[in-house]
Amino acid sequence: MATPPSESLVALPPTLEREAVEAFCAHGAFPARVDASAVTRADGAGVALLWLLRRRGALVGEPAAAVAGAVRAFEAAQATVPAPRAEPNAGALTRLGQTVCASLARWGDAVRFLGETLWSLTHLFSGRFRWGDCRQAFVRCGVQAVPVMVLIGFLLGLILAFQSAIPLKLFGGQGFVGGLVGIALIRELGVLVGAILMAGRSGSAFAAELGAMKVNEEIDALETMGVRPVRFLVLPRVVAGTLALPLLALFVSFAGLVGGGVVMNVLGFSGNYYLHQLQTFVGLNDILGSFAKAFVFGFAVSEVGCWFGLRAGRDAGAVGTATTAAVVTGIVTIAVLEGVFSVVFYAMGW
Repeated sequence: MATPPSESLVALPPTLEREAVEAFCAHGAFPARVDASAVTRADGAGVALLWLLRRRGALVGEPAAAVAGAVRAFEAAQATVPAPRAEPNAGALTRLGQTVCASLARWGDAVRFLGETLWSLTHLFSGRFRWGDCRQAFVRCGVQAVPVMVLIGFLLGLILAFQSAIPLKLFGGQGFVGGLVGIALIRELGVLVGAILMAGRSGSAFAAELGAMKVNEEIDALETMGVRPVRFLVLPRVVAGTLALPLLALFVSFAGLVGGGVVMNVLGFSGNYYLHQLQTFVGLNDILGSFAKAFVFGFAVSEVGCWFGLRAGRDAGAVGTATTAAVVTGIVTIAVLEGVFSVVFYAMGW
C-alpha cells in the first residue's frame, strides 16, 4: 500500500479498489506526489481517486491503458454535470405567492377528486360496482355505530330537556320543553351530532385504511394494472357513508326524543301530552330537511376521509397526519354545509 503522506513520493498498489482507497484516504491530507504507474486495475472508487489526484496535479505516472481510459470517461462525465445554482432569497411577496399557488393547487386537486367521484357514480349499476365492499363498509360505519349513536342521542335529549326546562320555568312555559327538544333534534342536532360522530369514527377509518394501502404501495399496484382507485376503493366507501348517515341521524334523533320524554315525565307531563307537542311543533318539512342534510353530510364526510387517505405520505407518521386532517376537515366541512343549509332553508321558509 501507499507510503505515509510525509514521503516525497507515494506509490499506489496495482489493484486500486475500495479497501485500498479507504486505506489511502485514512492518512488525512493527500501527498503532493503520487505514483500511479503500477495501477493495472481499479473499481469506481479507484477511478474517482485517480481523477481527484489528477485534478489536484498530484498524479505522477500514468496507470494502465484501461484504467486511464476509465479516468478520462469519468472526467468527461463530470464535465456534463451542471454546477449547483444558488437559490435567491425569496422575499415576503414571493413566499406569499408560493403559498397562494400551493393552496389553489390543493383546491384544484380536491375539486378534480370530487368530479371523478361524481362521475364514478354513473357506474353504480353497471355491474362493475363492488357491492360486497360497499356492504362491508356500511356495516362498519353504519351498523356498528348504532350503539354509540343511541347513547349520545339519549344523553343529548336528556341534557337538552333539562337545560331548557330551567329558563322556561321562569316564564311558566315548561310545557313547551317537548316541542323545543323535538325541533332541535329533528332539524339540527340529530343529523349534526351524527355527522360529527361519523367524521371522528368512519372518516378517520377511511383515511387510515387508504393511507395504509398507500404506504404498502397497494394503490400504486392498482394504478399499474389500470384500475382506477376512485372507482375501486373510494366509491364503495362513499356510497356506504352516504346511505349510513341518514339512518344514524334517525337513531340519534329517536334516542334524543326518548331522553326528552323521560325528562317530561319527571316534570309531571304525560306521554300523550309529549307526543302532542311533537306533532304540533315538528312538521314534515323538518323531517325532509333533516334527511337532505344527512345525505349531503354523509357524502362529504366519506369524501373527505377518502381524499386525505389517498394523498397520505408513505410512512406511518404521514398516515396519522392524514387521519387527523380528515377528522378536522370533515368537521369544518360539516359546519360550513350546515351554514349553507340554514340560509337556504330560511330563504325557502322552512
